Amino acid sequence: MKSNEKTDKIKFGEKAAFAVGEIYGSGGVAILSILYLKFLTDIVGITPAIAGTILMLARIWDAISDPLMGVISDNTRTKLGRRRPYILASGFLIFVALFVLFMPFHSHIVSQTAKVAYFIFAHIFYSTISTVFNVPYLSLTSEISQDTKERSLMNFARTACGMLASALIFVVSSELFGKAASMSTEKFSWTIILVFGFMFAIPILCSAIFTKERTPLPEHKSKFSVKTFTNTFKLKCFRRLLLMYVFSFICNEIIASIIITYVYNVAGGADITVLGFQLPTVVNICMLGGAGLIMPVVLIMIAKKVPKPVIFMCGVPMFLGGAIGLACFPANASDPRLMMIPALIAGLGFGMAQVIPWLTFPDVVDVAELKSNDRNPGAYNSTMTFFKKFSSGLAVFLVGLVLETTGYDESLGTDKLQPQSAITGMRLVLGICISVFLIIAFVGAFLIKITTKKSERVTYFISKQRAGELDTLDEQEQAELENLKKELF
Repeated sequence: MKSNEKTDKIKFGEKAAFAVGEIYGSGGVAILSILYLKFLTDIVGITPAIAGTILMLARIWDAISDPLMGVISDNTRTKLGRRRPYILASGFLIFVALFVLFMPFHSHIVSQTAKVAYFIFAHIFYSTISTVFNVPYLSLTSEISQDTKERSLMNFARTACGMLASALIFVVSSELFGKAASMSTEKFSWTIILVFGFMFAIPILCSAIFTKERTPLPEHKSKFSVKTFTNTFKLKCFRRLLLMYVFSFICNEIIASIIITYVYNVAGGADITVLGFQLPTVVNICMLGGAGLIMPVVLIMIAKKVPKPVIFMCGVPMFLGGAIGLACFPANASDPRLMMIPALIAGLGFGMAQVIPWLTFPDVVDVAELKSNDRNPGAYNSTMTFFKKFSSGLAVFLVGLVLETTGYDESLGTDKLQPQSAITGMRLVLGICISVFLIIAFVGAFLIKITTKKSERVTYFISKQRAGELDTLDEQEQAELENLKKELF
């Protein structure tokens, strides 16, 4: 393997340019999670089950395209590197993708069948542009530095940027839906396209232009095959990381897809405001604010070398308790603003669960290199995103199915209350589904067995492996290496 950058010393400007890319990384996901299901049902007028099917089909394509993009970016060799050319291209294409996704002239499509067909295409097109950015960018999270401590701090900053972006998108989306009844559908769509287009394009271009790749490049290019990705499952610690990541992410998707509608209906309408903001906006601000408040605690725990999976496990009970508290909140309570309390608790746990999997990912890529003597994070990254997108698409489809089964009426639009049966359906999704998924994620974190000390030792053995010096290890180091293999391979 050959290095494409010798130094690991990274200036603040580059760190910032790398981190802000997550504004689209998380923000693009938030657009789909928070906005799109409600856009299709309440603005376009598609039934919840069909809208959920549209999201599921697009995410299945998204999941399939990720491994393809992983191999393409792994095999790219340019002066800009193997990741940055695709990040740069997506910065210009994001406006086109948003225009297609929120087609301002959709009201002129009369046929319901034509509407469904168009929005399947639109979502698939947007997802393809998203893949062109996300797979190379997330692969870059393990390549921007070879120093485990600095890499963790940079990925921490990246995740924090993503949370801020998600919070901003929720506030804007919530307020937009609050005013949707008084806006034309064209104006509603153009507002989304222009506001979020500029919000995403500028950070993407900063990441593409001002970052570097610093890990060694494989001498030989890989070929696309199913085996390339099934091989990732042979790594024990990666299988467990998948459980942590996928099932915690599904919970985020479920909450994001229904929280605006749920809070609006449980509170009894849009009359309740806090400091001028509608209650759904404030509830989600509390959740994301809780995630922000817990970040300094997470940072301190990382600095104290608390194992990352332990931090994740500390967050799950809070996430679970807050979600159940929201699910059980009484309808038309004397003070609906009390929903802010379980939202804050859920946010504290959400913050821990959200940040840890991607902080752990570079450590797992190091273990993979030690095992195979090859470094292709695109395969591992795209496998993670494949399962994330496939499972989240299935989750959103099930949410749409539950809403339709329990009587959700899309004809009521954005300013009328849903029947009680539909609210009960949302409660079941928030309470039962999230409980099951978070327990599975907790088990994955418990089993992964990656600590800061082990990651540092893996990095040491990789340096020996790259230099061809593994056979020079003394007896104690040989024993240590064998123990690491048993625990992590």
